[in-house]
Amino acid sequence: MTGEEFVKLCKEEQRMVLEEYFDDKSKSEVGDIIKKLVQTGVSKDDLFNLVDTVLKESYYTLLLGLDGACSLGNKQVTYKLYDEEGNLLNECGEIEESAYSYFMNTI
Repeated sequence: MTGEEFVKLCKEEQRMVLEEYFDDKSKSEVGDIIKKLVQTGVSKDDLFNLVDTVLKESYYTLLLGLDGACSLGNKQVTYKLYDEEGNLLNECGEIEESAYSYFMNTI
């Protein structure tokens, strides 16, 4: 697996989580809160944009932190991530570059 493939899986997870939260049949705690807010008159579109932005920024920050490009919890460390086959995923800032493309530039 490459760093880009890892980031792409994170992006897919973010999409699925967002979809789950806004599914009318969602049993998640976030989904319940969204339903309650919509019932009080808050726009579902505005909530979607808010949650989408929070997830994008959170995933992006976490991925950059794992790549050593920013701090996590006020500590900046370069981590080395390997897949189960022993392949290094974050060589030469590959995660940072892919994270920007998938989460901030939205491929």
